[in-house]
Amino acid sequence: MKATQNQLQDLLELAAIDRQIVRTRSEIESLGKDARYQELQTKLRASSSDFVAATNDIDGLKLELKRVENDVELVRKREAKDQAALRTTSVVKDAQALQHELKTLERRRGELEDQELSLMQDLDTAQAALEAVTATRTAIEGELKEVIAALEQEQRRLVSGAELSVADRKRTADKVPADLLKLYETKAKRGPAIGRLIHSECGACRMSISATNLAEITKTPTDNLVFCPDCAAILVR
Repeated sequence: MKATQNQLQDLLELAAIDRQIVRTRSEIESLGKDARYQELQTKLRASSSDFVAATNDIDGLKLELKRVENDVELVRKREAKDQAALRTTSVVKDAQALQHELKTLERRRGELEDQELSLMQDLDTAQAALEAVTATRTAIEGELKEVIAALEQEQRRLVSGAELSVADRKRTADKVPADLLKLYETKAKRGPAIGRLIHSECGACRMSISATNLAEITKTPTDNLVFCPDCAAILVR
């Protein structure tokens, strides 16, 4: 197959554009793997777990406090009932029994009120912990929002660059004869498709060409295609 030097230069430009497109697409894909983005996502998930745990702690404490408050109320009602009965009874034995029960109820009420106070203190501590977790989560969300905005801006820039490269590729490919373009694209599927011959080195695979092969290439007419004996890329002399 024959090709002019201008056509080969167009192919070299096309290969450079293709490499740029591949790099840009790789950069776009890597945005989702951004280290800071991944770190903040991990922190956000951890803060979400902490938030759920803190909320569950508060719900559990509130439920327990409500149960204790109900028990205190029941004891107080029983105390009021026994005191009323004590005021109206004239039977000594009944009075003694009521007095004994009142002491037991008083002791029980004291224990429950101590539990109530302890639970209220625990609830205050849990509320403070929830506020701290919420503040941390809010800060992480704010920072993550900034990182996402920066990544989206970078993505728009890269996509715009990729679109320009694709347009440049079409303009360049349109200048290359169909058979030469087909050969290039077939080779490009397997690896570097074209490279400049620099002294005795292939610009595609960076391998040195032996003196024998180099002599064969050198004596080939300049309008005939020559290929690297190692990687089979088109060589531009």
